[in-house]
This record gives sequence, structure tokens and C-alpha cells, in this order.
Amino acid sequence: MPIKRCALPKILTSHSLGYTMKLSYNFISLVAMGNFNPAILSSDFLQKVCELHLGQATPLTPPDMPVLRGLKFPEHEFLIDLERLSLKEIKIKDIHKTKVIEIFRAYYRNLPHTPLGAVGVNINCDFAFEEGNDIDSLSKRIKDPSTYLDFFGVDEIDITQRSLHRRDQKIFMASDLRVENVKSLTRLINIKKAGQNSFSVNYNCEASYLNQDISRLELLFEQYEEFCNEFLSFTKYLEG
Repeated sequence: MPIKRCALPKILTSHSLGYTMKLSYNFISLVAMGNFNPAILSSDFLQKVCELHLGQATPLTPPDMPVLRGLKFPEHEFLIDLERLSLKEIKIKDIHKTKVIEIFRAYYRNLPHTPLGAVGVNINCDFAFEEGNDIDSLSKRIKDPSTYLDFFGVDEIDITQRSLHRRDQKIFMASDLRVENVKSLTRLINIKKAGQNSFSVNYNCEASYLNQDISRLELLFEQYEEFCNEFLSFTKYLEG
């Protein structure tokens, strides 16, 4: 299924709360869990076999480490060990236009017998607010489980929270959430306080149990555009 392209707003605003939220992307990554042969990864394999032209490669790991192999390209990074493949895009202009899916497809197409357990796509970003704005309302929504129950329209979520406790104050630090069966896939969301007026967010869509049903992998890829739009809706929903 072709992925439609649409422009990505760099700044999202909420008039109801009276402040501007600046959304800056750190990276988009695709992470696959399974059984891999790190020795296969090389710039020649990616260029000649997978027909991927990603630019000049720089090794990320020493050549005498056969169980770990990494390559850094101008806009992408590969890191593979025996159980995990991580493909990261590090210069984000539009989350809808990431190449991590087509790169992984090309890689996996040439190694179709590689056992896969789970594959997930991550949008990693920071929320920042103008100095002096009151973000108590946002913090309350971030740590309130009903925020996620209502947004996803589900009856239950798995949530773990971490707080900093002082004698006279309890400060929210981080939330880890797992939401099952969102359009037949899983959402894993990590939100943590990064500064006085900022939060770091990792928003993940995962196809699990691929060893039982590999067709879920294509479902993940087909839903990527919808996943991007869902993420943007989620950021606006947090603002109120």
C-alpha cells in the first residue's frame, strides 16, 4: 500500500491553555527482535544486494566484534546484535516520509528466513514550552490513566509511573504505557520529564508474536501513515 505524504506542522498550539508547544523530533527508529547474523551487515551488502544507496558508511563497532555490528550513514544508523536489529533515521523533516520501513523491507526481503519475534516503529521527540508558562494541566493529563483510556477508546491499559517525592511535593518524572489491540497492533508510550518546561516522548507501534503470524508485519507497515496521524492527534490531545 503506498504511503500518502502530507506536510508536518513544526509547532502545535493550544489556545485553551494559552501557550505554544514546540515539537522537535530526535529520531524515528525501527526495532526488530529475533535472531540475526550481525556479520552480514556491511555497506556492500546494503548497496549491492539490498540496492540501498544511503551514502558513505562509517563503522560504529570494531571489526573484531562479530556479535555486534553497526554502520552510520549521513541520515541513518544500523546496529545489529544476535537478537536485535535497530535502524534509526536521525534527520527528521517529516515523520510521514521516513525511509526506515523501505530500508527494512529491502533488508528483510533478502533475508526472508530470518526469525522475527516483534517489530516496532518509534517516533522519538521532545515537547518544549515557552519559559514561564504553567504546564501543571499538561502534567496532570500525562500522568492520568484516563487520558489514554479515553484517547484510545479502550477499557484497560498497563501503566507504570515514576515520581520524585519530596517532603512537601510529589513531582511526576515518567510514565510507561502499554495499550493492546489498537487496530490489531500494540502501542508502547514512554513520557518523561526532561526539564522544567519540557518532556521527552517515545511513541511506539509494535507488531508482536510474528513467529505465530508474520502477516502482522505488513499490517504494521500498512498502518504507518495512520500511526503518524494518530501521534499528531495525541500531541494535540495532551494539550487539551
